[in-house]
Amino acid sequence: MPVANAAFVDPLLMPRVHRVVEVVPEIDDVVTIRVVPVDGPPAGFLPAQIGMVGAFGIGEAAISISSASDTTSHHDYTIRRAGAITGALTSMGAGDELWVRGPFGRPWDLDLDGCDVLIAAGGIGLAPLRSAVSAIAAERDRYRTVTLVVGARRAADLLYAREYEHWREQGVDVVPTIDRAETGWSGRVGFVPSVLDDLDVEPTRTAALVCGPDIMMRRTADSLIARGVTADRVQLTLERNMQCGNGLCGHCQLGGLLVCRDGPVVRYPAVSRWLAVEES
Repeated sequence: MPVANAAFVDPLLMPRVHRVVEVVPEIDDVVTIRVVPVDGPPAGFLPAQIGMVGAFGIGEAAISISSASDTTSHHDYTIRRAGAITGALTSMGAGDELWVRGPFGRPWDLDLDGCDVLIAAGGIGLAPLRSAVSAIAAERDRYRTVTLVVGARRAADLLYAREYEHWREQGVDVVPTIDRAETGWSGRVGFVPSVLDDLDVEPTRTAALVCGPDIMMRRTADSLIARGVTADRVQLTLERNMQCGNGLCGHCQLGGLLVCRDGPVVRYPAVSRWLAVEES
């Protein structure tokens, strides 16, 4: 009897085994794992896209790819230990294997030629922005001013602090801030939205990329809009409970959006009414 042709399977849905080649401790409970596929070069990606990263026998989680998008030798994933899956991933060492599906999702729109670019990150929210910072710095002459405001609870919680000076050398004005003053800290103190009030923002030519806790993103966006920045020029990347990565399971629904399908990067008007709703 004739054999039916196998149905087409999107290669992005097929897990690829990767090997951990390096583990970099970042801050408390956060590490960056550098991985390479065992069967060839890594898939290309754009800044803010995610991989569904899995630990054998446990499960998978949506993690932003945090390496530079023009790097063809590996992918970096910066992961906070928060549960069974991330606990397993952050406990891996060089030589361990995991799987990755993807990349998935809508990336940052970096076609911002001639703009003042304001990048605002809260806590581990800098991870999905790291590849955007690298891409913008690599083509620095496309933009006017580029300012990166990085917020954390404590100085010890500032993610990628070892890279700030390199980014400054590339023409990015890096402004770290912590929530409360502490001994030995001489930088800015205050939440990210309050720090923005001290910056020289020209609203007609400013575009913003924002990632962090929902309340931080909402207040940052509202602060910029109050100063005259057009709402549609504020991009956010969302971190909801993505479980399939391709819009089938519905776990990452936010209002009328499925974050894995319609995001993770969205324009502020699309989600402004929903950011105050806690994830269930």
